Order: sequence, then C-alpha cells, then structure tokens
Amino acid sequence: MARLQRYVGARFEPDVRDDVVGDILLRLVKDQDKLIAARNPMAWVMRVAGNVVIDHFRRRASEQRAMAAYASEPVETEAPQATDPSAAEEFAQCMMPLLDTLGAPYREALTLVEIDGLSQRQAAERLGLSLSGLKSRVQRGRAKLKQSLLDCCAIQLDRRSNILDYRPYATGCGDGCGAKPEDCGSP
Repeated sequence: MARLQRYVGARFEPDVRDDVVGDILLRLVKDQDKLIAARNPMAWVMRVAGNVVIDHFRRRASEQRAMAAYASEPVETEAPQATDPSAAEEFAQCMMPLLDTLGAPYREALTLVEIDGLSQRQAAERLGLSLSGLKSRVQRGRAKLKQSLLDCCAIQLDRRSNILDYRPYATGCGDGCGAKPEDCGSP
C-alpha cells in the first residue's frame, strides 16, 4: 500500500491523491480474480495503477477541453425557464434543407416517420421494406442528419434535450435558406 501511495503521490497534488488511490483500489477489487491469477501480483497492481493514472489525466484533459469550449460560449443574461416553442419550430424549418441533402432512401424513411408521423411498421409497408430494413434506414438517416446539423449549427438543449436555442456557424446555414452543410464552416 505504501508503494502505491508513493507512486500516486509523485504524480498528483495531495487533494487528488486519495481519489486516485481509491480508483486504483476499486479497480483491483473489481478484478481481484485477475490479481489472484497473476504471476507477479505487485507488477500487475502497478500496471493497474499506471492505467488508472493515465485514465485520470485523459479524463481531466477532456474536462478541461469541455470547460474551455463552454467558456467560449456566449453567456446568457437570463436562464431560460421553459422551452421556447418558437425556437423549436424555427429550428424544425431549418432542418428541411438539411433533410433534402440526404440520399433518397434516408430522406423518404425519415420523412414518413419523423415528419408525417407514421409508425415504423406503417412506413415499412408503404416503402415495401422489412421492418428491420426501415429501422436501419431511419437510424442511419438520423445519424447523417445529426452530423449535417452539427456541421452547421451550435445547438443549446435543456436537461430533457428540448431545443432552447441554436446558432448557425455560417450565415445562411441552418436558417432555412437551403444552404448545403458542406458550404458551412465549422466553429
């Protein structure tokens, strides 16, 4: 235990040290059968410790990138109390040009299910597809549409994933004008 604490202590500030040691011990308990089977248990413990340390630094770097991105977002003076229906409706209109950029199979499947409100079974019958075939098209279409959308707009959601606000990265993109995603710049 002392060797483990020295190993962690050399890499972390005192306020983080105990958390990292706790993470290491938790991982050792979870994989205790591997520890028992190890030829050199101390070497295995130190390898686990090294992996936990690496995971900690990766997580911290990821959190710092997220915080930097969050800090660069404009600060709202007033916290939204409820979803603004006009923002969601306006945003829905902006999606139509992006939907039109999808290939015909994906566009048809998404239009029937998401816009016309048909069940996936009804849409599959209308398109002459199996249910699993339609589900696959809808899923792929959603993924393609999401990527096009993320390439064009910054979207602010509430905790329930309702749209609070959105902002196009480039003028014309995502405002219903019909601009193609490849014409839009990234943030």
